Amino acid sequence: MCDIRDERSLTVCDVAIDHYRDTLIPRLGQAVSFTHVDYQPTLVVCRDPARLEEFATLVKELMDSAEDLD
Repeated sequence: MCDIRDERSLTVCDVAIDHYRDTLIPRLGQAVSFTHVDYQPTLVVCRDPARLEEFATLVKELMDSAEDLD
């Protein structure tokens, strides 16, 4: 389960985080960060304002593909 917090960040549950990392890191590299807190979803942030559109597109694709699995 994932929740979009704002245009540049979202939280991702532990079950899905590897899939998000595998997709976002190769495409966005250092422009994206992952912050894990025990017993909480991982916070994913796009740190580069110039890459926000690409980040949003990738997140939408990831969320759409998760819906297809339901």
